[in-house]
Parts: sequence; C-alpha cells; structure tokens
Amino acid sequence: MSAAVGWLARLRASSSGKFQRDALWNFGSVAVLGVCGYGLNFLIGRYWGSAPLGVFNQVMAAYIFFSQAAVGGVNLSVLRAMSEHRSDRARVAAIIAGSLPPTLALASVFTLCFYFSRHAVADLLDSPGVAEGMAMATPGLFFFALNKVGMSVVNGAQRMRAFAIYTSLRYMLMVAGLGLVAWFDMSSARIAFLFSFAEGVLFVPLAVEVAAQMNAPRAGWRPWQREHLVYGVKSAGAGMLMELNSRIDVLMLGFFLSDGPVGVYSFAALVAEGVFQLLVVLQNNYNPILAQHLAAGRLAELAPLIAKGKRVTYALMFAVGVATLAVFPIFLWVLDRVEFTAGWAPLSILVGGIVAISGFMPFLHALLMGNRPAWHTRMMASVVIVNMFLNAVLIPFYGLVGAAAATAVAMVWSVVALRVLARRELGLAL
Repeated sequence: MSAAVGWLARLRASSSGKFQRDALWNFGSVAVLGVCGYGLNFLIGRYWGSAPLGVFNQVMAAYIFFSQAAVGGVNLSVLRAMSEHRSDRARVAAIIAGSLPPTLALASVFTLCFYFSRHAVADLLDSPGVAEGMAMATPGLFFFALNKVGMSVVNGAQRMRAFAIYTSLRYMLMVAGLGLVAWFDMSSARIAFLFSFAEGVLFVPLAVEVAAQMNAPRAGWRPWQREHLVYGVKSAGAGMLMELNSRIDVLMLGFFLSDGPVGVYSFAALVAEGVFQLLVVLQNNYNPILAQHLAAGRLAELAPLIAKGKRVTYALMFAVGVATLAVFPIFLWVLDRVEFTAGWAPLSILVGGIVAISGFMPFLHALLMGNRPAWHTRMMASVVIVNMFLNAVLIPFYGLVGAAAATAVAMVWSVVALRVLARRELGLAL
C-alpha cells in the first residue's frame, strides 16, 4: 500500500507543472474521443447495419467540410489575440465581443448553405438518406461554429483542464444522442441528429465560459470585428485544406480501387488518426504559449521550450507507435475478417510517418499564432498538392501501400515547409 502511495506521489511531483497537468488532462480527453469514436461506428454498424453507417459517414464528411467554412477561422483569431493579451481583462472582453458578430453571420450563412445543398449532395453521392441526415445535422452545424469559438476562448485563457472536459463532453454527448435516436426508434437516416444534440447541449456551458471572460468593460470591441474577419478569411482555407488532406488517400483509393480495399485501408487509417490525435493535444497546449512569445518577440525564450518539446514528443510518440503496431493484431482478431490483415503494411507506414514528424507537430500552428495566416494556408495548399500528386502516381502501382507512402511523404513535406516558413516569416528556428 505504501509503495502505491509513494508511486502516486512521485507521479504528482513529476507532473507538477501546469503544462504537464494540462497535457495529461487532454491526453485523457483523447482516450474518451477514441472510445466514443470507435463505439459510435461499432454501434451504428451493429444496430442499424452497414448501409446506414455509410450514410452517416457521408453526412459527417459534408458536415466537417461545411463546419470549417461556418467558423471561418474566427476561432483561430480569437485564440491568437486572447493569448497575446490574456492579462488584460478589458482587452480580452473586447476581443471576444468583437468575434460574436462575424461568428453569428458566418454560422448563419453556411448553415443555410449546408441545409439547402442537402439534395444536391445526396444526388452527387447517389444516396437519398444523406439529404435527410444533413437536415437533422443542420442545427448542430450552427452551434458547432459557436462552440468552436467558445472552445478557443477556453484555450486562449489557458483553462486546459476545462478544455479537456468540454472536448470529452462533446463526444460523450454524441453517444448519448445516438442513444436517443435508438430510444425513439428514429429512422436510420436520422442518426446524424446526434450532432445537433451534442452541439446544442455543449453550447450551454460554453456560453457560461464566454460570459465569464467578458465580465469586464468592452470598450473598443468594434475594430476587432474586422480584425477577426480578415484573419479568418486568410486562415479559413487552411482548415478546409487540412480536412481535405486527411482524406485524400481514402478518396483517391476510392477512385482507383474497389470498395473492399478502401474499407481495409480506412480501418488502418482510423487507427493512425487516433495516434495523430495525441499530437493535436500538444498543439492545443502549445498554441497559447507560441502566440504569447511570438507577439512579445521573446524568441530566445521559445528555443529551449521547443527543444524540450521535441525531445519529449519524439520519445512519447515512439512508444505509442510501437504499442499501436503491437496491439493492431488484437484488433484484427476481434474483427475476425482475414481481408483486414492487408491493413498491417499501410498502418505501419502511416504510423512511421507520424512518429517521424511528431516532434514538430506540436508547433504546426506557429505561423497562425505568429499572425501569418495566409502563409499557413499556402503551406497547407502545398501539402495537399504533394499528397494528391504522390497518391495519383503511387496508388496505380502499389495500391494501399502506395497511398500510405504518399501520405507519409506529404507529412514530411509539411515539416520541411513549416521549418522554412517559420524561419523566414517569424525568425523562429524549429
């Protein structure tokens, strides 16, 4: 018993810094995300069948694409500005107040676009159920945009434990929404209602968070409307490109190959995406730190933080990568389908690529946090072009392995481009 108490005491001591505690909380939220994400797909497939699962994922693809336009990069502008002026309560209140009009306007416009495009998207995909699913997800899209800005307020205030709790809550609410769909015996096309349920409920505590941060004089908030909108226009394309980049391999495999191999690859890619989410956690924790130091020109202070972050991240992700490849055969055993064993090779390449670039990924948003959103968008455009070109060249010859290799090389290119642009535009050595 005493040994266990001593071990816990050492664990607390080793994680005594705020950054370490925040990161641990957010790693926990990734675990919740993984369980809920896999659980949603398993439950939909088990309860409703493969076809409704396909409709749900097609609705989700459209939902994610429109959501990036609906938030319009305003969330990133709020995060950067709040991180720069976090100690000035009045300035923070003005920053948040200035974000509300453009957020509401963008959310309203693109939510309507999402709703009225539902039949066109369904016709394009030759799936009538997609139209009904998009209709059910429409309120969720509106609240998602508002919540995205709310989460940036929490992030900018460096309330990272609250950020982890709200992230976990979003995914748990999605599972609860799926339970309501089953409880009320809704049609399978209405499964996407879970997006509206989750975002609508999450909006309540986030609204309280935002109101608390605005509890100060808000003089001078009007100029921030233009500031957020201009920054958002320059950075919004990057968000859409990032979402596209994460799906290029699957989309191009669908163009060249049949549904069976695409399904095998998609399962492997889902596992790799879970590994990558750990790096997203570190991005969220480092973003406010980058913004503060870059705005103040304290580059010398950033150098040791970045060096330590790279060392720790490489060590962590190497261990996670090895563990993932070791556990993957268990996933295959649970699936009990021999065709999925072909996913081993592409998964190994994808995980290898993630580990290879992992030390730099926590700082991927350096250009955004350094107020260079247009250059970040150009960087992401170059990554998408490299990814598409390599997939087009390699898939016809090497199939699933070619897609994984193309994606891994594009990851490496993203680091090369990031390092060059960060040094040139910010004077920051990564």
